[in-house]
Amino acid sequence: MTFSKDYCVKLGKDLWIALRPFSLTLAIASITLGLLVTHLEGKLFSGDLSLDILKMVLIYVGSILSQSCANMINDFYEGSFKYHRSGEKTYKFLGYQRTAFDLLVFTLSMLCLVGFFIIGAILIQYSTINLLYIGIAGMIGSYAYTGEPFVYKRKGLGAILSFILMGPLMILGTYMVFTGEFSLRPIILTIPAGLMIPLLMMSNEIRDYERDKNLGIRTLTVILGEKAGRAIFISLLVIAYAMTTILVITGDLPKLTLLVYLTLPVAIRAYNKVAMPKTSGIRITNWLHIAFNTATILALILGS
Repeated sequence: MTFSKDYCVKLGKDLWIALRPFSLTLAIASITLGLLVTHLEGKLFSGDLSLDILKMVLIYVGSILSQSCANMINDFYEGSFKYHRSGEKTYKFLGYQRTAFDLLVFTLSMLCLVGFFIIGAILIQYSTINLLYIGIAGMIGSYAYTGEPFVYKRKGLGAILSFILMGPLMILGTYMVFTGEFSLRPIILTIPAGLMIPLLMMSNEIRDYERDKNLGIRTLTVILGEKAGRAIFISLLVIAYAMTTILVITGDLPKLTLLVYLTLPVAIRAYNKVAMPKTSGIRITNWLHIAFNTATILALILGS
């Protein structure tokens, strides 16, 4: 079988779409926050700089593999590419008719999951066996978000699980790698920035409300209604900024964390986009996630 230049270009473009590399900022931001909160408590560096850097690299790679698995599993089960490749031969796999490219996406997602498992096993050797529970939860969550037979996204749990898996779970896992301890403190301190994750999921659900409703996909917005979805969106925004303020007042976060208020114009624009019928607020909400997390990260670096 020969592969033409055009075929290889199309293959590369479709793999890029399936991977959704720009969405990987979610995992990268959470891991960075976890590292900085650990440093804030004076527990990041052990005295062996080479080992500490190795742990950091492994954590970043593992988190990226975990999210990449979730992204590609979503594309396989929702058949995202069969519409782009309607003329290609399909094969029955796991009860679905899928093209060879879909099968490639599924295979790559499983390889990402295996890579995540291997990295987790290595990190356990350097930290605590309790990290195993977080790793198992992460593996199940990566697959089950849209993977059969679980498909938590269709049970109204998409936004909630995305927050737990890519927020508190990643941050706690990062903290435990360097401390070997369980603590709620790193979770609490990073909740405001972490709320940008379900906010992004809600913008996606609101955009796809009519489509999901017609297809019988029971996202939280479909279950509660489009109006309720927008109410949840604005509530998450209010909680994120209010909680940041409270944590600064109590002295748990540096005063510089109030830099997040510079992102308010972006937040208002994101809500206005979401509030408009048949308008996508995903792009601007993603920028809000990046801006809010960047402001928090800078505050933790400069204020620690």
